[in-house]
Amino acid sequence: MDTFRDLSKEWTDESKAFKALYSLNKVRVPWIKEFVSKDKVTLKASNIVDVGCGGGLLTRPLARLGADVTGIDANQEAVEAAQLAFQRSPELHGKPKFVCSNVIDFAAQNESSFDAVVASEIIEHVTDLGAFIDACVRLARPGAAIFFTTINKTMLSRFLAVWMAEEVFQIVPEGVHDWEKFVDPEVLRHELEIRGCEVRFSHGLLYNPVLNEWSWTSSKMMNYAVMAVKK
Repeated sequence: MDTFRDLSKEWTDESKAFKALYSLNKVRVPWIKEFVSKDKVTLKASNIVDVGCGGGLLTRPLARLGADVTGIDANQEAVEAAQLAFQRSPELHGKPKFVCSNVIDFAAQNESSFDAVVASEIIEHVTDLGAFIDACVRLARPGAAIFFTTINKTMLSRFLAVWMAEEVFQIVPEGVHDWEKFVDPEVLRHELEIRGCEVRFSHGLLYNPVLNEWSWTSSKMMNYAVMAVKK
């Protein structure tokens, strides 16, 4: 939490600490739209919660497509940065709002409220994975899609996502990742299935730090994406 608090002034800068997450939008926004959009073009009439929204990097693009998006984050500085960025973005067509809350408390007040739940690049920072997944599932209405992107727990990810990304390429700030919290995709699948969800999409993601570009890949050795539907 302290690491992200120290970076609060960089949330809206696409060229600094969060540039890889901004670049990821080119892949994850169309992916979310594919499964949620009612007209296959926009996200109008879709009520979405962006869990661990940070400075609203993903919340704002979803709102541009017409979604009613609620971004939640436990970091007050991040929420304030998200609100400020929204105020500077008059082109947004949806109704984004930002709430400072952890997902467990928020789920207790908003059970079965959303058409889609997005938890992108957040579970690798979570201490209690089961409680976090449980809260995400509780937020979803029956039939709603739940989206995750995260990092697999492999020796390759320890080398690339921690050592190379933080110390060599300095793509992300040092100390932002704890390899012990990384999640194997089969562990994530199990956590979802025991809570009554059906995994319908599981695919690898590849990041090119030189080009700052993401692409889909068959390998899940590093980053991956999962979409499940609440029954």
